[in-house]
Amino acid sequence: MATVSIGGTLEEKIDAIARAGFDGIELLDDDLRRSGMSAEECASRCADRGLAIELYQPFRRAEGVPRREFGEVLSRLRREIEVMRRLGADSILVVSNTDPDAVGSRDLSAAQLSALGTMASEYGIAVMFEALAWGTRISRVADARDVLRRADHPNLSLVVDTFHLLAGGEDAGGLEDLSHDAVGFIQLADAPRLPMDLLPWSRNHRCFPGEGDLDLVGATAAALSSGYDGPLSLEIFNPAYRERPPREVARRGFEALRRLIDQVEDAVASGAADRIGGARSARPVRIGASR
Repeated sequence: MATVSIGGTLEEKIDAIARAGFDGIELLDDDLRRSGMSAEECASRCADRGLAIELYQPFRRAEGVPRREFGEVLSRLRREIEVMRRLGADSILVVSNTDPDAVGSRDLSAAQLSALGTMASEYGIAVMFEALAWGTRISRVADARDVLRRADHPNLSLVVDTFHLLAGGEDAGGLEDLSHDAVGFIQLADAPRLPMDLLPWSRNHRCFPGEGDLDLVGATAAALSSGYDGPLSLEIFNPAYRERPPREVARRGFEALRRLIDQVEDAVASGAADRIGGARSARPVRIGASR
């Protein structure tokens, strides 16, 4: 579960997520900065409660920047890597550029992501790239896949976020032809269908699987069809959730995730997943983010 999904202090978030039954977190950089804990103290608290720091996020304005600015991007990444080394985290989430001046060259974005991947690999850090649905130039999973294909770097992988995929209007079936190991991380979020812009919809109305109108069963099965066996992580932006007791919300999230996994397994077993994942989907689902 991403720490942004629930309210409270970072200490309370960690404790609530562990108590609910999860075995990993996505750590929001701002949660760490505001906590007053050192990276070492955060790592120790997570370890004591059986939680791995599966992903450190987000790293913004990383691609599609003017060439003269890219040296500063590398300097920022180096500073984040130092924090991650102290945390014991080995994966960073890079999100697509949402600024108005984002450069439209896919080849430039690919080259810049490749340089980030090379720098991070020197420290044993994996770079995972996500297309935000309101990205200026890269706003769809298909866009991110194209850039990663151009980069062709072994230390870069794709993040599939079900909200961005489905709210952005993409067909989950487009994930069927992903190669093995193409997906580095899967983030899960449902949402009610609302007639509003994507950014406020995402930031204020995400909900747990099964509580909204998006087809998370189909999207999750399709994403898993590539052979992905990493964490399934809840990333829920919803102010109402953060106003409630963290333990209550974490437990609710855990139960929703288990129900989703059961539904995906039932769909695969019944053959309903043939339309979205084919034979490659017909395998047990690893419960990567809960125990």
